[in-house]
Amino acid sequence: MKKTVLLIVLMSLMQMLWAQKFEVAPTRLDFEMEPGQNGQMMVNIVNHADTKKSYTVTLNDFVVDSVGNMDYLDAGTTRKTLNDWVTVTPNFFELQANESRKISVTLRVPGGPEGNASRWGMLFIQEVAEQNTIIAADKNTKAGVTVNPAIGVYVLQAPASYQNEAAEISNFRFIEDDVKLGVDIKNTGDKILNAKVYLIISNLLTAEEKTMEPVNFTIVPGVKKTIELLLPGDMAKGEYTITGVLDYSPNKDLEGVIIDYKRD
Repeated sequence: MKKTVLLIVLMSLMQMLWAQKFEVAPTRLDFEMEPGQNGQMMVNIVNHADTKKSYTVTLNDFVVDSVGNMDYLDAGTTRKTLNDWVTVTPNFFELQANESRKISVTLRVPGGPEGNASRWGMLFIQEVAEQNTIIAADKNTKAGVTVNPAIGVYVLQAPASYQNEAAEISNFRFIEDDVKLGVDIKNTGDKILNAKVYLIISNLLTAEEKTMEPVNFTIVPGVKKTIELLLPGDMAKGEYTITGVLDYSPNKDLEGVIIDYKRD
């Protein structure tokens, strides 16, 4: 059953509003196992509540559309699923007040061509609250279970030797005059990219160059997203060439786009 993209908003709100009750770290696991290899990483869960709590861990697939909207689906229902590769131990546990424990996430990558690919999924760690639900019709009491919003942990896998990386940078433009530029980045390969974009500002009169701090982001295959880049507030009047630079892999050349700019 598909979960709505609003879950990602709930996850963010959960981490802010419930920070003193339920904590998970890290929230991203990057595996780089080669075909036929196994790997293991640990996730730590802390119960900040003043009572004992129960937790479940489930794996979901997720898909991202061409403009970055994310949907969650049952594990095993997408082409990039990790359903048969990942084992979580334990997937149900209890924590006393202020207690913590680690769970293990084991990845077993099959050999051959099947294992030479990128895969991804999301672990949802949920606090389970038991309660009594009143059945109004016959006034009988029945034990029920309410599952609270979850904290998600990304699980990403691609062999370190897997080189199917490609990205495009385009549509460099001002989106706020004299303040902010935008540029579109599309992942055209088959590997999740940890990329960065930054500006190089060249003064045509003085030949002085200034490299701005990069904007770091993650982008999955097939997705296009707009990255916003701020100009420095202390730019002097004059004529400039501004280059937007995309750096997405140590194995690939930098890519860039250029725009002319006059500061009045």
